[in-house]
Amino acid sequence: MRFQIYAPGPAGHGVVRHARSVTSLCEAHGAIGTDDEPDLTHVHFTDALFGDTIEKAVDAYRDWAASARRPLVVTVHDVPDPFGHTWRDRNRCRGYAAVLEASDAVIVSAEHEARKVTALTRKPVHHIDLPLPPEPVSAPNDTPLQPASSLVLLGYLYPGKGHLEAIDLAAAVGQGNADGPPAVIAAGAVSAGHGDLLDRVREHAVRRQVPFLLTGHLSDTEFTDLARSARVPVVLNRNVSASGSLLSWLSCRRRPVTWAGRYSREIDRRYPGNLLLGESERELTRHIIRALAHPGVTRSPTRPAWSDTGAEHLAVYRRVLANVDRRPVVTPC
Repeated sequence: MRFQIYAPGPAGHGVVRHARSVTSLCEAHGAIGTDDEPDLTHVHFTDALFGDTIEKAVDAYRDWAASARRPLVVTVHDVPDPFGHTWRDRNRCRGYAAVLEASDAVIVSAEHEARKVTALTRKPVHHIDLPLPPEPVSAPNDTPLQPASSLVLLGYLYPGKGHLEAIDLAAAVGQGNADGPPAVIAAGAVSAGHGDLLDRVREHAVRRQVPFLLTGHLSDTEFTDLARSARVPVVLNRNVSASGSLLSWLSCRRRPVTWAGRYSREIDRRYPGNLLLGESERELTRHIIRALAHPGVTRSPTRPAWSDTGAEHLAVYRRVLANVDRRPVVTPC
């Protein structure tokens, strides 16, 4: 089978990295990723990668899809809430519905995303988990990238990622502690266009008297070293659809402290014992205090027994191609 993957955007973006991972996993099963007359095209869509507004993103997607090799499979990321009440929710839902209608098959990365997409289109929806990254190999690092006691968030700094919440949690942990609050480490760079957020985060850290460090871009080795040595791994985006950061922690055999949201509950149900879930700030604070005192609680002896996402993608591709082959041929009169 020959397939084409399309995901426009910077190489470090989570969706673009996911698309590359899907290519590698499918090729490991004998499929061929190519731009030269593929049997089908698989595109990864999130509105931020296709335009700076949902309207521009949809127009760009439609223009591209009009000349793309068919059949066209789309994985949608950051799926909006069809039951949301804000203007932004409604606007993004209309846009995502248009993208789905311009595609032949739909893949999502979480069960709750499948329910959202079902409310937006009549097309069949295929759920395939985000792939668990391979366990990274790290080199010894004699220069620590972080203070010994710290809360660490992985990935880009962008709105809703949880950096402000991490600072508040660190401040709560530091109350009555002779050593003061733990530091908050943002392991990554600032997402494009969000320099103002970095200023807000730094100002908030100063107000709460919490040490804050933004590492900037990290090499793969530095990223791995930091993920493995972090005192308290945290994932604090409350409404995330599917989290690559969470899976990065799991790939390093870490049990992150995380909000009990739709996605984290889903992962905890299907891969139990790998997360420290908190239903409230008080519960998250208790997890953090325990992790600072007993670092072993955030470590796991084994990685989760994850599904074979490469094989699952190829199964969807074959199903889509079989349906195309069964379509009746209409002979012009």
